[in-house]
Amino acid sequence: MEQGWTSFWARISEAFHEALFPFRVIAAALGGHPSDIQIWCFLCGAFFLALLAIQTYGDIVLRRRGAFATGKVVSIDKSSDGPDTPVIEFADRQGKTWRFDSSLPINKTTRNVGAPVEVIYDPLHPKRAREVGRRLTKAVHLFVWYAVVAGLILLAFLPGLISN
Repeated sequence: MEQGWTSFWARISEAFHEALFPFRVIAAALGGHPSDIQIWCFLCGAFFLALLAIQTYGDIVLRRRGAFATGKVVSIDKSSDGPDTPVIEFADRQGKTWRFDSSLPINKTTRNVGAPVEVIYDPLHPKRAREVGRRLTKAVHLFVWYAVVAGLILLAFLPGLISN
């Protein structure tokens, strides 16, 4: 049985190694010879950076042209392994109702269904909406994710941190 598992994981390892072939060729062309784990760290860091860039762009757009509205908590999303988050509904200037899932965990204000919540949204794209306030929570959230990206990129480019 142990040989079966060893053989299985060896095949999985080889498949992941082969999947990185294009990236090893690119790295070699640029003069680098990273390990598989360094390439995976770079790819994960690039993926998370893309997600953060989209989030940050949305925040910048809201700061520039955001409109404010009062919304209400319509439900609490408990489906993920992370903290419970509020689902917020609001009406834009034309009276159309929009709903969004907050990326922030519930707090004293948002833990009750029906609770009023201040919302900032993009009048051109009302699906782009966020809770107003909670600056410290938002800053910590972004700081942690940018630190994760920086750590992954650091692991990818500093030889010796990860042994081959």
